[in-house]
Amino acid sequence: MKILVSGKGGCGKSTITAMLGKYLEDKGYRVLIIDADESNPGLYRMLGLPKVKTLAEHLGGRRGAKILMAAEGKGELDEELFNWTLDDIPGKILARKGNLAVLTIGKIEEAEEGCACPYGFLARKLLEGINLDDNGVLIIDTEAGIEHFGRGIDRYVDVIIDVAEPSAESLELSKKIEGLAGSLGLKHVLVLNKALPGIEDKLPVKPDVVIPYDQRFIIESLEGREIRPVSQVEELWMKISG
Repeated sequence: MKILVSGKGGCGKSTITAMLGKYLEDKGYRVLIIDADESNPGLYRMLGLPKVKTLAEHLGGRRGAKILMAAEGKGELDEELFNWTLDDIPGKILARKGNLAVLTIGKIEEAEEGCACPYGFLARKLLEGINLDDNGVLIIDTEAGIEHFGRGIDRYVDVIIDVAEPSAESLELSKKIEGLAGSLGLKHVLVLNKALPGIEDKLPVKPDVVIPYDQRFIIESLEGREIRPVSQVEELWMKISG
């Protein structure tokens, strides 16, 4: 199964990604988390893993990714390039702990580096080519907003986890995400994160899963501690897999 996590910036996409990944690994699944957010550096810390070489660096950096993009445009790209199983992925681009691994597509590192389009291309081709067995789960943590829909990344997943916080702007974006997911025939699961008591009664939509606001996450993040799954993650998995 391939799961994509989407939502407004700061709503908790990486937090949900990390918690779900840890939960599924504990349940016996082989989990690959793909960090497709070109700016947020926090996913490794949440999982207690070291940073490793990115997929873009493995392929020659931004220049290498742009060469591959051009090759696809000319119909000359080797379509077997990312025809990987979880066991085929080069070890030097995986941070791993047990049956949980993280692969980062690429990060913006320099001012005036240019748009993140080459990294979006790599994410799309990786999702298109990778093969999972029945015990494999892939979770994609995306950049803020909905650009991944425009890049065609969502075409190769099974489920969209739409993470929203209790704000008008976040819920408005979630409505857009639900419509885009529907246009692709994808299952859509709405998670309300950082929910204060009584807030559900004020919402214009009914979330599938509600995760209460907990200051513990902020404190543990500042202390550099790993994320711990909350009980609602089990409910989230039931909504995804049911």
